Amino acid sequence: MKYSLSAKNLVCRNLENKAGYCADLLNPKQSKEITGLLRTDSGLLSSRFNRVVSNAVMQPRILQRFVVDYFAERHSPFSLWHCASKPLDDAEMEALHLKRMAPQIAVAAEVKQLAVEDSGVEGLVIRPATTAEDIIAFGDLVANMQDCPRESAQIKKFYRQLAELPEHKHSRLKLFLGEYQGTPVATGTLFSSADSLGFYDLATLPDYRGRGIGRAILLHLIGEVLHSHHKHAVALVGEDQQDIWLNAGFYAVGEVAHYEFTPERGSAHLVKEDHPSDEPGDDDRQSA
Repeated sequence: MKYSLSAKNLVCRNLENKAGYCADLLNPKQSKEITGLLRTDSGLLSSRFNRVVSNAVMQPRILQRFVVDYFAERHSPFSLWHCASKPLDDAEMEALHLKRMAPQIAVAAEVKQLAVEDSGVEGLVIRPATTAEDIIAFGDLVANMQDCPRESAQIKKFYRQLAELPEHKHSRLKLFLGEYQGTPVATGTLFSSADSLGFYDLATLPDYRGRGIGRAILLHLIGEVLHSHHKHAVALVGEDQQDIWLNAGFYAVGEVAHYEFTPERGSAHLVKEDHPSDEPGDDDRQSA
């Protein structure tokens, strides 16, 4: 399939903006950027909120100094999202203790081309999560769908701290809860960047899957997008989840590679090379 580079860039810019925005809510001005590489640091021990987004193939020594050493010294996990069309070398990534995960498919759409149909599920109510209680419930749902207890605890911590912030501080994040017969069972997020609205956190508790709830959440969020001022909508989805997005009017625009780093407990396990600085200096600047 021939992909649209400009559309894929929309997806990656939204991912970058969301990663920096969420990290800065808890740990202001700690996100850093060099040419082709954004490193966000939320202050949490979380690969979900410590994200590195790359738009170019970096030399392994740059990734080690600017990213891996940085998080290893903090005994913190992180995730790397590689958006460039040229892939990273898996052997080099493995040497940096970066584990390759299943890739995500970048999808994009012009908002005017999206279609919404009636997707009512009896007993399901979808509503914005705006109160502190709702935000905590949202975080608990996301956390309960994780396989890693440490990650679950850090996700709960993020949303509890988010719930304490004034609404205007996190106004670009729109959280939605799906309640089935009065019980919160599904989540969805819209994130607003300058040039697109991004879909994130679309998930349903395992015991409630197969009832059309996830599809209903997606179509509800599309309805929200249709009433926004944005011209484009974007998302990252699993390879086996594409059909529902394509049927709604999105189109696939490329693959985004995904790696995870988990530090060894008790010490930073990477042996540093001799170099004058842990991070590139001249190009280093604060992320927007």
